[in-house]
Amino acid sequence: MKKMMMLVSCFLFLGVFCLAAGTTQKSTSSKAVVTKKPTPSVAFNGKKFYLQYSVGNSQEWLNEYLPAGQNFNNYTEMIAVRYYDGVKATPGQIAQLIAGNYAKAYPGIKYMLASNEKTGDGLVSYIMIESNILEHNLFRTTTKDGTPVSVQYVYRKYLPKGKERTREDLSSFAKETNQYRTTWINALEATAVPAAIRTVKK
Repeated sequence: MKKMMMLVSCFLFLGVFCLAAGTTQKSTSSKAVVTKKPTPSVAFNGKKFYLQYSVGNSQEWLNEYLPAGQNFNNYTEMIAVRYYDGVKATPGQIAQLIAGNYAKAYPGIKYMLASNEKTGDGLVSYIMIESNILEHNLFRTTTKDGTPVSVQYVYRKYLPKGKERTREDLSSFAKETNQYRTTWINALEATAVPAAIRTVKK
C-alpha cells in the first residue's frame, strides 16, 4: 500500500511538473516579437533628416524631415519634399510656379530663379522674414519616376522674442546665408529624392 501511495505521489508530482513546464513553454512561445520599422530619412549635406509629417491628396504630397532632436517649434533646418502627382510640368515650370506663389504671398520679396543646363533641374532661392524668424529657402525642382518633385532646404534663425529687428540682424543673416548658399545648392543637387510617404489624406 505504501509503495502504491509513493507511486501515485510520484505520478502526481511529475504531472504537476509537466503542466508547469508546458505552461512556461506556452507563455514563452506566445510572446510576439515586435520589430520597429525605421523612420524614413533623407541625407543632406552629411546630415540625416527624419520624417516628421506627411500630408497630401491626388494633386500633391508633402513630406517634411527634421534633424534628430528638433521639432516644428524649434527647428533650424528642414528638408521638405513635394510630389506633384497631378501636375504635368517641367522642373523649370515648377520652379517658376514656386517663385510666383511666394511673390504673391510676400509682395516685394526678392528671389533668385535659375536652372541647371546639364540636368534641366530648376532652382529657387529667397529669404523670408516673419516675426522673429529669419529664414533662407532653397528649392531644387526635378523629377522622380516621371513625376515633378521639389526638394526644399530651409535654414532658420530665431531672434529673441520681443527684440526689435534691426538692419544689422538682416545684414548678418544675409552674409551668413551667402557664405553657405553654394554648399547648400551643391548638396541639394547631390541629394537623392526619397520615395513619397503617403500617410494623411486631406
